[in-house]
Amino acid sequence: MLNRIMIGALLSLGSLTANPAFAHGGTAIQFDTCVVSLGKYTMHFTAYQQETGGEEHCWDLPSPGKTILVFDLVETEMRSKPAELRIVEMGESGGIGGVVKTVAHVPTKVFPQGTIDVEASFEAEKKYIAVLVMSDAPPLVLKAPIQVVPKGVGTNAVYIVLGLAAIGGMVFFALRQRRDRQAEAV
Repeated sequence: MLNRIMIGALLSLGSLTANPAFAHGGTAIQFDTCVVSLGKYTMHFTAYQQETGGEEHCWDLPSPGKTILVFDLVETEMRSKPAELRIVEMGESGGIGGVVKTVAHVPTKVFPQGTIDVEASFEAEKKYIAVLVMSDAPPLVLKAPIQVVPKGVGTNAVYIVLGLAAIGGMVFFALRQRRDRQAEAV
């Protein structure tokens, strides 16, 4: 009995240490936070950083530095429309107004394979916007925020503490149950 409780506790701890906020995968497209709508169309966004070993990220990047951004055009109809992508640093007021620094740019063209990718370098404590303009009638514009949100020890520490508390609770109740059985046997 105690062995089964310990195995269950260890499996629970393992599932608590995975942090779903920093990656995605295996999610139905309607629940995927990396999917955005552009008018009547759907796009999937993924960011890759070498430092994270090819792990997929959405709009919150775990570290500053070079990042490959990939926009997948889901509907086939989108692939025949010209699109332009620009990654810009947000202004002091939190918007695009005023002087804008373009960090990366993909000129207007058709993407028949359905993938728009660009490499950009992001700095900590700065906010960025991905601006995608698709030629349509009227033109469709996506403005999506991108920011560097470093993985903190605090986030994982909460999961670890909760996991250890769960294990401790299971062990406590298992030992108490064992003691009660021994008392009944006497």
